[in-house]
Amino acid sequence: MNEIMRWLLDHGKDTVETAGVICGLFYTGASFNAAAREQRISNLMELAQGHRDLWIQLIEKPGLSRILQTGVDLKKTRVSVLEERFVHLLITHLAVTFAALKSGVLPGLDGLEKDVREFFALPIPHHVWQWSKKFQQKDFVKFVEHA
Repeated sequence: MNEIMRWLLDHGKDTVETAGVICGLFYTGASFNAAAREQRISNLMELAQGHRDLWIQLIEKPGLSRILQTGVDLKKTRVSVLEERFVHLLITHLAVTFAALKSGVLPGLDGLEKDVREFFALPIPHHVWQWSKKFQQKDFVKFVEHA
């Protein structure tokens, strides 16, 4: 018992300081993790707001009604400037979302690939994509083309 007391007297201060530093590091790590999680949720909410702001235009602007139609004949009626600009805005929004996902500032979005595949299978988005993709990052183009 005397040996334990002597060791504690000799090394107790160092042991307590070391334990305090280790506990402080764990607390700091946990705080950073919680802050990063909160930031990802905040980023997701901001992304959702931008998504809503874009898509509400389909309701507010009748000139955009053909964008989601499957039976559009682009040989009969060309893509309008309004449709082209809107789809290009959607592509830009998607590109930013893709970059945020890739960098880890957003949590994963289940179903994104399916959503992209279905959207770009539509005549107008497909047509605009053929023009727009030359302005996009290579990894984003690869993602869309693969989807």
